[in-house]
Amino acid sequence: MKKNNEYIYLGQIVNTFGIKGELKIFTESDFIEERFAKGKKVYFQVGKNYEEHTVSTHRVHKKNVLLTIDNLFDINLIEKYVGCNVYASAEDELELDEDDYYIDDLVDMEVYNTLGDFIGIVTDVIEMPKNYLLEIKDKGKKILVPFVEAFIKEINEDKIIIEEIEGLR
Repeated sequence: MKKNNEYIYLGQIVNTFGIKGELKIFTESDFIEERFAKGKKVYFQVGKNYEEHTVSTHRVHKKNVLLTIDNLFDINLIEKYVGCNVYASAEDELELDEDDYYIDDLVDMEVYNTLGDFIGIVTDVIEMPKNYLLEIKDKGKKILVPFVEAFIKEINEDKIIIEEIEGLR
């Protein structure tokens, strides 16, 4: 989930769904029920502006969220939002369990091995069926490290320490 100081990125409106005003949102949020609950505020980025909307209904359909907003149950009233990014207020950031992290908190962190050697910078976190992979780049070279306890030894405010295995670089 991408964050900035004011908003947390939830996804993008990829299309409408049906004629009753549902917006089809592609999201990678782990908190769908909380983020899109009836009455919650969401923000659509329209150009450089953020428009506040209130969730009327939501449901999950084929890995997408179908959302109605502001009691606008007519496709003609919501078509203009297709292509917009959807955000939550950063004030609504959810508390995570220990050893859970927001993806954006990991991206751009420096990575070192247990000997203190610099490995690279986290450029992405890729979701896989069983776990996540950290994409780490240094000098144009990209490596992938499973985000599991066997490899991730420590995460603090400014760096990640990994157990480096033979052939990693």
